[in-house]
Amino acid sequence: MTNTNTKRETNFAVTLTPCQFLENTYIARVPRRTVTTDQIVDLIAAHNQGIDRFQVSHAMELLKKEILEQAELGFSVDILEICKLYIAPCSSIKSLTPESETVSGFEARFAVNDRLKEKLKGMTATVAAVTAPEPQISQIENPTEKEKNRRDILKATFSARITGKKLKVEGDDSGIFFIPVLDDDTPSTNKEEWVQVPKEFITHNTNLRLEFLLPRTIQGNSRYFIAVKIGERNGIKLKTPIIGISKISVLVEE
Repeated sequence: MTNTNTKRETNFAVTLTPCQFLENTYIARVPRRTVTTDQIVDLIAAHNQGIDRFQVSHAMELLKKEILEQAELGFSVDILEICKLYIAPCSSIKSLTPESETVSGFEARFAVNDRLKEKLKGMTATVAAVTAPEPQISQIENPTEKEKNRRDILKATFSARITGKKLKVEGDDSGIFFIPVLDDDTPSTNKEEWVQVPKEFITHNTNLRLEFLLPRTIQGNSRYFIAVKIGERNGIKLKTPIIGISKISVLVEE
């Protein structure tokens, strides 16, 4: 739950992510912090002495009920001159006799009013952080291992699971790699020594999780760092591929 401030103060800030298509350019994102209806009622009571909190809450329930009923009747509803709620079909209709069809399946959409648009244009925010664009590996484990204290030990020719962020492997210039560990416990920078996981070995491929079979060329009883290389995101080829490497190495047993 978001902590609210009755003094109308804020620490509003955005995060910046480097744009992979334009140099010295960043994409700003606003962290989503939701204020609940109960919190709004509390703030109204705090800012307006003498107002009965329960009456405000009851009035908001009546307002919500009426808004939903009008939307279900097909009307566009102006919500407190902040935004308009309207409904629209979820998909197009394919038919040889459209006049006889019954349309089903609708979704809610919103249009912001001009007053709010103008108010937001004048807002300013500080930068909370500059986030890294590369894949972030949080955990590497053997999903077939039942003993918890051995899940970070991989088995040659078996499967592995990586969890983290921005992991999805897309495009030709992308992949999962095993990087040999040097004598000083750092990953080898010689990319000819990196062992790539064949694309057909990847069984689960999302931003939050990768699952794959280990390459057959991996040496058993050796330690490796794991890297995820991204050359494309959301169908758009990156100007320069980006690589995220695990912070610790893992043991691959025979």
